[in-house]
Amino acid sequence: MPNKADKAGAKTPKKKHFLFFRNMIVTGLLVAVPVILSLWVAWYLYSHLTGWGLTLADTLGLMSELPQFWRTQIIRVLALVVILTALFFLGLLTKITIGRKVIGKAQSLLLKVPLVNFIYSTCKQIGDTIMSSKKGNMFRQVVLIEYPRKGCYAIAFMTNENTPENSEAARKLGKGDLISVFMPTTPNPTSGFLMLIPREECIMLDMSVSEAMRLIVSCGAIQPGSEPEDDVERA
Repeated sequence: MPNKADKAGAKTPKKKHFLFFRNMIVTGLLVAVPVILSLWVAWYLYSHLTGWGLTLADTLGLMSELPQFWRTQIIRVLALVVILTALFFLGLLTKITIGRKVIGKAQSLLLKVPLVNFIYSTCKQIGDTIMSSKKGNMFRQVVLIEYPRKGCYAIAFMTNENTPENSEAARKLGKGDLISVFMPTTPNPTSGFLMLIPREECIMLDMSVSEAMRLIVSCGAIQPGSEPEDDVERA
């Protein structure tokens, strides 16, 4: 009769095959999910930004002789070209003196409309912050802060440096320089908390912003310098 060791040895190849099969599925998910989500977001923006083109074409009866699929895609592409062209000329207008005056007048009118002025000013401030930051990235450096209590640490991004000369908060607190940090939530980094923390209480990290973002989105599973496949193989 076969002993227990022989039975264990007989099960080992099956277990290895199962682990290999499981790891390949997980690896496939790690590859497929970001691609699918990216394509979905791109299609969502593409279809919503160009929907006005279809409405206009239906009203005017344009290209009605073409098959529906090709008619829809051609009109969407043309609508996208119109949007990009309009944005190009709008950007070009800001380089001309008279264009800056016209845009300034339009902005002043928007700021006088209730509710619209709040939305416009908020969006403009966010856009100005992003454009004025280094390399167009509002996240300057990755930092480690103690949150939600002493002895617990969280990943955050430094967004600004506040001194008593340029920050009311720094002057009122009287603690010297304060660091503005954004601490995103996990696994959804689009929400989070803005905190002002004394510089000496922030630990500056060497990891890049993209590495920190992967660490946050993966709930700590993907460490800086590692690949998703490596983590799967160790599972």
